[in-house]
Amino acid sequence: MNYIITEETLLLQKRAGIITESQYQEKLKEVDINLDDKEQTVVDDVKDEMSDILKTMDTELAKAAKSTNEGLLTIASIAIALPAIMGLIAKFGKAAGNIVNKMLGKKPNDEASYNQWMTKLGHIADELHHLYMAPLLAVTKKFVKDEELAKKMANGIFHAIVATFLIASGATAIKALQSKNLSLATLESALSAVKGGELKDFFTGLFKS
Repeated sequence: MNYIITEETLLLQKRAGIITESQYQEKLKEVDINLDDKEQTVVDDVKDEMSDILKTMDTELAKAAKSTNEGLLTIASIAIALPAIMGLIAKFGKAAGNIVNKMLGKKPNDEASYNQWMTKLGHIADELHHLYMAPLLAVTKKFVKDEELAKKMANGIFHAIVATFLIASGATAIKALQSKNLSLATLESALSAVKGGELKDFFTGLFKS
């Protein structure tokens, strides 16, 4: 008999010590996650903000690239584009946080409910990744010659987007976040940058590395 492995089953196995964190993350990639109605509503309601981010990125990075001889981004030129991009990321975070609190409720106080709430935020983050990671990468690849660097930049921007909506939603302990597509280390860095007003350094740091 074949048993259907769900996200909840894997999470229980991890908490029981049956599988390790790395095994959990690997197996989680094989699980199809279906959003419930409330999670889907959050994703649907932030589409306009995400579209604005993509359009502004394209426009501002194009302006910044024109300041270089080859029409490609440098560390200095990317700083020109960041204020407008960061402003829209902040706008997205506020909008997403408001709809999360409306549809899923505010951050629960007890640990079990908080973990369930964070699982839902992880579902939303994964769906946003599915919908928007490719368009983000398409934009960065237009202005960054090195493909790996373009991927790193798109990934960093996406993690900053998720970080702003987690903070706006009231999330605190992100170790409770279960996601198929997020790097908790990168997310931690993005969260610290958002909280400390250092997103510019976060982005230029990605460009240097």
